Amino acid sequence: MKLPISLFLAFKYLKPKRSMVSIITVLTMMGIMLGVAVLIVVLSVMTGFDDTHKAHMIKLDSHIQISARGDSAFNPDPVLAALAEIPEVKAAAPAVEGFVMMSRYGRAITAALRGIDPELEKGISDIESYLIEGALPTDDETVVVGSRLAMTLGTYVGDTLTVYSPECFVNEDEIRLPAELTVSGVFSVGMYDVDSQFMISSLQTARDVFAMEQGARSLRVLTDDPFMVEATADKIRDVFAETARSDPKLGWFRVLSARTWMDIHQSLLSTLAVEKNMMFLLLCFISLVATFCVSINLITLGVQKTHEIGLLKALGFSSGKIVGVFLFLGVIQGVFGCLLGGLLGSWISANLDAILNFMRHFNPDLMSAQFYQFTEMPSRTTPGDVLSVCVIVMIFSTLAGVLPAFRAARMEPVDALRYE
Repeated sequence: MKLPISLFLAFKYLKPKRSMVSIITVLTMMGIMLGVAVLIVVLSVMTGFDDTHKAHMIKLDSHIQISARGDSAFNPDPVLAALAEIPEVKAAAPAVEGFVMMSRYGRAITAALRGIDPELEKGISDIESYLIEGALPTDDETVVVGSRLAMTLGTYVGDTLTVYSPECFVNEDEIRLPAELTVSGVFSVGMYDVDSQFMISSLQTARDVFAMEQGARSLRVLTDDPFMVEATADKIRDVFAETARSDPKLGWFRVLSARTWMDIHQSLLSTLAVEKNMMFLLLCFISLVATFCVSINLITLGVQKTHEIGLLKALGFSSGKIVGVFLFLGVIQGVFGCLLGGLLGSWISANLDAILNFMRHFNPDLMSAQFYQFTEMPSRTTPGDVLSVCVIVMIFSTLAGVLPAFRAARMEPVDALRYE
């Protein structure tokens, strides 16, 4: 199959007479390749951060959280009965959660304590799979702690923690003694904030710590689809409103609110989306700089091929075909740069942890989990991200050939061949 004359000449100009390929063209393609690779790696990491955050939000905080105004305690049994009538609700479990302060070896450390019903909790979260030592707190006066919190406290399974609740300090009528809780296990979910600031106990233990006689402070709900929770939350609110109207004894249902995991973490999700979009926009300028190299390369080529262009126009070549030669040159360099950059970026994204571990031999604090919240660098390359990067770079590369193309097309044969 014969190639169009403009495309044939474009391939011919990429190969100089004295070598297999032009070193300038190779460097230009490498610039495009690096720009594409950097964009793909950054977008993959941002997508990985987004996915990991969402996965931990869903697993640890459930899909919907039901609580009363002011985080006051309520009887969870009638609420559980009402939720059982909603088909989209798969499971629900009560919880008592709040901040506590611990004392060990003369050090005071704050953490979040969540009391759960171990049996009902199995339908909500997979916290048992995160245990690295010991077991869930099925007995009273026991607690499981995050791995980094255990490291900070210097505790092991079987040790005792002295736990102070806010009630120990704000109650003026009586003196409340701190609780003595035995560590029954250690868990790790891979997020620094959770592993360093979270503890889990039985429901009754949390009630004792926070001076509650009965009830729960929240209900955590699991639905069929975590990304369609808004519609389920609306149904739950409608059921609560209808129950409060139909049964005067359950009028307190009006003070219950249903918040989705997206509502609870709206600030973080918005921040992640803005960061990804801004990072993509800023790094596009790297590819734009690389395409300037394409334009410079084509301008240089146009100067070198002045006599050939003049001869072609003298033989009857139209200006459109001359323009096509330079546009094809920009497209060809863009295609090869995108292909190589896509492969390089995908490989780096797939082996990011190994690369970071190698680089930590020279800088041990590189991408420390203490600051970036993850023990492993999350990364996920999506076809949509790769396609969007390649399309943008191809547009830049094609436009880079416009100026050299029109410069060559405006060339007069008599001027080009004057010194022949």
